Amino acid sequence: MNQFWTVTVQLEIENDRGRVQKVKENYLVDAVSATDAEAKIYKEFTGESNFSVTGVNKSKIIKVIE
Repeated sequence: MNQFWTVTVQLEIENDRGRVQKVKENYLVDAVSATDAEAKIYKEFTGESNFSVTGVNKSKIIKVIE
């Protein structure tokens, strides 16, 4: 059974002044385990070199209704 995981990703982006900033973003991932959630994030960021996964936590969300 899949669960939802909150994955925190730290990115380095260049702002409009040319300075590199570190930004944290949270992603909600539907996965069977924390390892699976992290693997899905790495797949999503294929080709990017300026990111790192800083946290994976089980979400309290039980269902997403579309």
